[in-house]
Amino acid sequence: MHCYACDEQATQECARCGALYCDNHGDALCARCMDPASAVPSYRVFRGSLAALLIGSVAAVWLLVLPPARADQDGPPSSIANLVQTGTPRPSATASVTPTESAPSPSATPTRTPSPAPTATPSPTPTPAPTVAPGAATTYTVQAGDNLATIAQRFTLPGGNPQAVADAIAKANNIEDPRFIQVGQKLTIPAR
Repeated sequence: MHCYACDEQATQECARCGALYCDNHGDALCARCMDPASAVPSYRVFRGSLAALLIGSVAAVWLLVLPPARADQDGPPSSIANLVQTGTPRPSATASVTPTESAPSPSATPTRTPSPAPTATPSPTPTPAPTVAPGAATTYTVQAGDNLATIAQRFTLPGGNPQAVADAIAKANNIEDPRFIQVGQKLTIPAR
């Protein structure tokens, strides 16, 4: 077996192309694979890359210059604009029309029906803090947003220590980790 480039005995095989070569025509790879010209992409790959780049650039410019037609080209949709300006959603500007007049009849005069006056929506009232007489044990049902510290704060007498009350509630209810109480759970509040 001879070297691909000369008539000497081949000592190695190229790991890349599989050609046999001698020590004069390569080291880790054969001299043909180590040639910088072989690292350049082929003509077709080069032309294809340029064509893809050109087509992508034209598409990007077209999208920037001619965006798709939208109804709200001047700004965001009105629902988002209302939310951004006020922080709360407002009803949209479109009004619904309800007929308030009946069709005139030859014998009757048209009458207008008065629209009802808007009424205020009552806001939910916060639950009052429980009042417990000192020395009496009570039961408390855990509400949404409660944790053992806030419950202890509610049941701490003026001048008392809320941490001591929280510890007493945890001990009375066999709570190992005070972070894990559940909504609807009934807690026994010990007498103080």
